[in-house]
Amino acid sequence: MQIVQYTAFINRSDQFADLPNDVRKKINIQGLMSEIGSVVSAIKKETLREGGALNSAVARAELEEELGDVMWYAFSLARQEFSGTDTDLLKNDIEKLVREVGNNNERGSRIREVLSPERAAEFLDAAANLPPLETRTFGDYQKVAFNTARTDDDTLLTVCSAVLSQLGAQLMRHTLPDVELELNTQLQDRDISAILGAIAWHVAAVASLYSISLDAVAQKNVEKNRFRRPSGPPTPLHDEADPEEEQLPRYMEIDIVSVSDTVSEMRWQGDPFGDQLKDNAYEPDGYRFHDVMHLANAAHLGWSPVLRKLIRTKRESDKTVDEVEDGGRAAVVEEAIVKVIHCEAARVAGLRQPDVLAENRTLFPEDETIPFSLLKLVHQLSIGHEPFTNKYWEWENAIRDGYKLFQLFREHKEGRVVVDLKARSVEFKPIV
Repeated sequence: MQIVQYTAFINRSDQFADLPNDVRKKINIQGLMSEIGSVVSAIKKETLREGGALNSAVARAELEEELGDVMWYAFSLARQEFSGTDTDLLKNDIEKLVREVGNNNERGSRIREVLSPERAAEFLDAAANLPPLETRTFGDYQKVAFNTARTDDDTLLTVCSAVLSQLGAQLMRHTLPDVELELNTQLQDRDISAILGAIAWHVAAVASLYSISLDAVAQKNVEKNRFRRPSGPPTPLHDEADPEEEQLPRYMEIDIVSVSDTVSEMRWQGDPFGDQLKDNAYEPDGYRFHDVMHLANAAHLGWSPVLRKLIRTKRESDKTVDEVEDGGRAAVVEEAIVKVIHCEAARVAGLRQPDVLAENRTLFPEDETIPFSLLKLVHQLSIGHEPFTNKYWEWENAIRDGYKLFQLFREHKEGRVVVDLKARSVEFKPIV
């Protein structure tokens, strides 16, 4: 992937652009520090396994994503710090390496000695013949930079883990108040551009050790961010090509009513359908209204095998689709996803409102971030089924709107849900 393309992508995908400069800087530095920790963690988790970390396919798969996240924050911070000047931190790093390797001082001599004069000359020649900046790729940088690696294999992997952690801490120093900068001198006070260049080198080195293409890392990071942040049209409805009678209705008005203080049921076109539900919990929490999540899934994901079975729109004309997408396993997957999301929402609400009864705690309010780790988990749970193609932002919309409805039903005890699949929306209306 061309570096200028990735830089343009960073400019488009910076969700912190409207924040005050000091807040943006702190977020970028903390985000970069966090992602560096994820890289080190991915390596550490596999170190003691048979074959070691370098031979771990699990570590390799995890690192492809984590290295991309490090790159995003590094480029975002570079864009912020050096706005209006040259922000190509990879070019700057190559220039620094050329100065180091070619310098006639004691450090330069020692580096050439460790590399060998032949490798040092090979690096300097390759650096001098890099493609022009406008066409240069991450792969070009990765290949040339790795020529300056002074160790190899597991030793280099250990070096990268140690140095990346140190570099993250050096970045954090730039967020400290003046008194701490004066009194806390354990960390080297380095320029941010130098730190970012060193981070880029060690990211490229880790990728090289795992035979991971840095071009592929950058491309996957672009795709991940597009998948995560609203852009382009929503995923086409999964049953568009099916007979109309086997499609989820594009417009529905579904009532959820309380038949007693603790029991609710759904009604469509005036008729009850599905089971009557209770909270089934020691402490009432309103879970009897969780069917709103299935309605939100239908609206935003075009997917709800639970709802499809209840309103009898299973795709029986295609035996395989009926079995895989509309069968019992798919329904269990959806119920599991709904439960996982609810557990996380309830856990966080309990921490935020410990003195409030469970049924009165607000779950995933507008000002609360839905963790990306949760979006990744529910997306992964859907693997092998239709919603695995839905984007993260569609999952987030389903969760967000589902819990808006959930809160309204806990307050009003009953109501009508207007489900519009074409508009990808759900709306609460009181029952008159």
